[in-house]
Amino acid sequence: MTVPGSFRVQGSSPLARRLARLVDAAQSCLARNVVAGRRAGEPAQYLRAGGGYPDPWTRDAAINTWQAGCWLAPRVSADTLRMVCEADGTAVVWDNQWWDQVIWTLGARQLALTTGDLDWARWSLGVSTATLARLDERCVDPHSGLYRGPAVMADGISAYPPALHDPGRTLDSFVLDHPATHAISCLSTNALFVLAMRATGDLAELTGADPTPWRHRADALAARVLEGFTIPGSDRLGYLRDRGRLDESQEGLGIALAVLAGVADPIRARSIVRGVQRAPRGLSAVWPPFPGLAPGRFARHGAALWPMIMGVWAQAVARTGDAAAFGTELDLLARLFEDSGHDFYEVYHPVTGVPDGGWQAGRDWRSEPDQTWSATTLLGTVLHGLAGLRPEVDGLHVQPCLPPGTGAVELIGLPWRGAQFTLLLHGSGSRITRVVADGRSLDAGPVHFAPDDVPDRLEIFCSEEERP
Repeated sequence: MTVPGSFRVQGSSPLARRLARLVDAAQSCLARNVVAGRRAGEPAQYLRAGGGYPDPWTRDAAINTWQAGCWLAPRVSADTLRMVCEADGTAVVWDNQWWDQVIWTLGARQLALTTGDLDWARWSLGVSTATLARLDERCVDPHSGLYRGPAVMADGISAYPPALHDPGRTLDSFVLDHPATHAISCLSTNALFVLAMRATGDLAELTGADPTPWRHRADALAARVLEGFTIPGSDRLGYLRDRGRLDESQEGLGIALAVLAGVADPIRARSIVRGVQRAPRGLSAVWPPFPGLAPGRFARHGAALWPMIMGVWAQAVARTGDAAAFGTELDLLARLFEDSGHDFYEVYHPVTGVPDGGWQAGRDWRSEPDQTWSATTLLGTVLHGLAGLRPEVDGLHVQPCLPPGTGAVELIGLPWRGAQFTLLLHGSGSRITRVVADGRSLDAGPVHFAPDDVPDRLEIFCSEEERP
């Protein structure tokens, strides 16, 4: 099928030509993963998790909607998000990976803002409120005020330090099969809760309800996250807390979500970007590698490269305005897909960059093909990182982040609330110096349009930002 709202990239610069092929390939992957409902009660079409995963898991449905589905396939994305709710539609389905349930709200919020569908927003607000209330009751650590649970998308035991592994269950891959993991609190999960509370506040405001309690809760939790995960004597954030102790490993998705959630203020966020450690081919899920693996092996949820993590991290880097650093992350992500024939695999080798599912629970794992969130996160990195498209309650904000040497890039057919627009980007950097909307020159600086006033043709010129 053709993705309903597909867009295209064109331009004569090397980056434009590179992105044109990647964006087309990613949209083709997305289209292949829009599949027919399989049984009574399922929608006509839904978005599966990938070539090796026929079901619409909660976290995959939410991430795919948040990153690109809300723009390109809003109806299918909405139906997929409904599929991962309880049968009565009151909350996200309760399963054995409860820590990922609130990511649903990020997808729901993004869908509401890009489509302007108030009925969807009202229903999503109810689902989000009920889901958060249930998690508040069951999962909050009374001593720290943090949410207990493993890390976002890290359902495999290889994501965790050896001290948390049960030595009698070496062949059990699921994280909760190892009892010591039941009481941990992780950076990514708690940063995700901050984002979910902010998203719930936006849904409330969009529907005329009071967003203030949600925003106050988000700010309070962000402060607890900063206090609980800051590595003493540094600006860095650690990975997980276990019985009062902080593991100081670098969690790629955790630091990305912390930056996007505003847990790290702008100065600290830039410091985090400067100090991040990478494997040779990109940002690992967790770094450095945990001890205990044979030479040449790497942990599936540890040092492995997950493009979804790398893409969300690239978007977090763009949010700091560091165009050179964003260019590095975009290049690393793009090279993984280019070197695998413009295919979008699930997991890649951190040293060679070849598709490789990594080692876990006594065996090598397969890296599944056509992984939907690998494709949607590449698209999200172009839409939210490079182009800086940021849907908000008051309309569409645009803050590009253009790597050095970007030149001119044109994004044609960008969907917005049932219409389309074209965005032309010029220069490099993240400081906006000139804006032209439908032939009219606007003041340089922040670009914001009311929901129903987005121009048909928007041209933005950027230059390098002066760093403090």
